[in-house]
Amino acid sequence: MPTLSRLVRLGTCLVLGLLLSACAIDDYTPPAPPGDDAGEACTSLTEITHGESLSILDDTSRGTDLTTASPMFSECMPGERIGKELVFPVRPSSPGTLVATLHAQYAHHWLHTWTECPGGGGDVLDCSFGSMIEDDDVNQIDDVQAGSTYYVVVDAWMDDAGEFELVLELK
Repeated sequence: MPTLSRLVRLGTCLVLGLLLSACAIDDYTPPAPPGDDAGEACTSLTEITHGESLSILDDTSRGTDLTTASPMFSECMPGERIGKELVFPVRPSSPGTLVATLHAQYAHHWLHTWTECPGGGGDVLDCSFGSMIEDDDVNQIDDVQAGSTYYVVVDAWMDDAGEFELVLELK
C-alpha cells in the first residue's frame, strides 16, 4: 500500500517507527485560519484509482477549526464539535465505493465525508466518531462518481488532537 506522508516533523516519523524515506514532506495545504477563505483547506487533491489503497500519515494539531457542528448522520450525533481538522479532497478515477478508515492516536476523533469543502454548505455523506484511541472510524461512500471530488475530514474534539493514519480505498 503506498504511503503518502504528510508529516512535517521528522521526529514524528521516528516515533511512528517509519523509514525516513516514507516521511518526505509533500505540498499538502492545511486548512486556512478561521475567518480566511475556507477553500484554501481543499486545494491538495488526492487522486485514487480502482483497487488502490493509500495510507496518509498526518497530525491534526496543525489544522484549524472550520467544521464545528456535527450533523445527526450515521454514527454521529448532532452537537458542537470544537477541534482542529485537516481536509483531504479525494477524486476517484472510476466509479465505485470509497472507503476512508481513520486510525487516530488521540481520543475524541471524528471522521466525516462531504460533497463540498467545509464551510461550502455541502451535504454530509458519512460520519463516524470515536471517543477512545482504540476506536477506528470508517466512512463508506457507495456509488462515487469518476472525476467528482469528495472531502474527507479528519477532525479532533475537546482539545484532543494528534497523529493519525488515514487509509483511503476505492473498491
